[in-house]
Amino acid sequence: MDTLCMNCLECRMNYHDRGCCPELISRAKKAASNALSSTVIAAIFMFVLLAPSYAKSATLVVEAGGMGSFKTISEAVKNAKDGDVIEVRPGRYKESFKVGKAVLLKGIDNPVISASSDFPVIIDTSEVTFEGFTVEFEGKGFSSDSTAIIVTKASDNVTLRNNTLVNVMYGVRNLESINLKIDNNTITGVKEFEENNRGNGITITGSYKAAITGNKITCCRDAIYMEACRDSTITHNDISKCRYAIHTMWVDTGNFSNNTVYDNLVGMAIMYTKQSKINGNLSGGNKTHGLLLNQTVRCEISGNNIISNSKGIFIYNSIDNKITSNLIMNNNMGVHNWGGSEDNLFTHNSFIDNEVQVKYMASKNQYWNYNYWSDYLGWDMTGKGTGDIPYESNTVVDHLFWRYPLSKMLFASPALHILKVLEKQFPVLEVPKVVDKTPSMLPYHTNWKELIAKYAQYAPAQYY
Repeated sequence: MDTLCMNCLECRMNYHDRGCCPELISRAKKAASNALSSTVIAAIFMFVLLAPSYAKSATLVVEAGGMGSFKTISEAVKNAKDGDVIEVRPGRYKESFKVGKAVLLKGIDNPVISASSDFPVIIDTSEVTFEGFTVEFEGKGFSSDSTAIIVTKASDNVTLRNNTLVNVMYGVRNLESINLKIDNNTITGVKEFEENNRGNGITITGSYKAAITGNKITCCRDAIYMEACRDSTITHNDISKCRYAIHTMWVDTGNFSNNTVYDNLVGMAIMYTKQSKINGNLSGGNKTHGLLLNQTVRCEISGNNIISNSKGIFIYNSIDNKITSNLIMNNNMGVHNWGGSEDNLFTHNSFIDNEVQVKYMASKNQYWNYNYWSDYLGWDMTGKGTGDIPYESNTVVDHLFWRYPLSKMLFASPALHILKVLEKQFPVLEVPKVVDKTPSMLPYHTNWKELIAKYAQYAPAQYY
């Protein structure tokens, strides 16, 4: 203490450590208690002071040609205050507007905003919810840059929910926002345009914690395109008839799971992405790749059903990924592993009835253990559930199949079995291959027959 204290003489023993002085500790507790009381009083005062402003929040009703307070949405937005609710009654509203206030725009019974410009809805501030509307472009007289809903830079905590966007070039575009939520919307592009001439359903750049869930997207260029984003959640979306269903570039620590992507050019293209989850997706009937991994690092890829694509999984220059428990079935090529993608864990996957199970291009063997291979010709004499001899893909016989497809008619012939034996005995015939030392005798996916029947309408396009 600064002055002589006779309460105790502890300070003489602890070298004047102020943290051990009972008097100073007592004073600190009193000061903290007083500060807390002051904070509570100030909070109560502010609540009382601001209570009238909350009471002033209102519901503004828009009804075209009816009894509402406003005839147009633009007029209601202009007169609204932060915290207000703007209810828009059924009808067709041919207008465009910018939302610059933190309001809830709520469509009742699905009012239609008929685009009167290239950018009918612009959300230009944070804390806005836009839900229950149809936004449509009539004809094709809009520009190649037109967008149904724009969420401007740094407009945070915006929610787009239960909307229908029709005949759009771009559906939703956003730059650098936090906590953008796009839930349960239906987005349809211009069906008459060729894939590359359309815009994207959803385009997000530089966002943090975006959540895109439960949307149905069709006839776009890329249904969902994300670039330089972090901590995104892309789940439970239904995507068809697009160029790329889900396309990521430099998107880290994301969750791309439980989506259904089918009848696209490419199912999911996860590129320049790390530490993300790609789990539980169905990728079926896509004309080229079901799942494309390009420079994808330290990701979890598990529980996906990849069925009837040209290539099931294409892996290029991607390492340290865990690829487990996937059903890779009825593709022209199950997995194409290329470009230095040698350090990935492949285990407990079911490779069933792919014309070519694995195409592997590298300088040394790759070991993928504990997978099921429908073309495995080995046996299990001890009943342990795994084969007694290794499974080898990418063999000389496989190369014959790739070069001369009709030779598959001789799949079970003794001649091919002899050729496989010769390859083992004479290394001069060997090519680098995928080896499974413990191939499973039974598929890990017991429902594979039901799934192949369910998606029988999708046939691989044989683009590879």
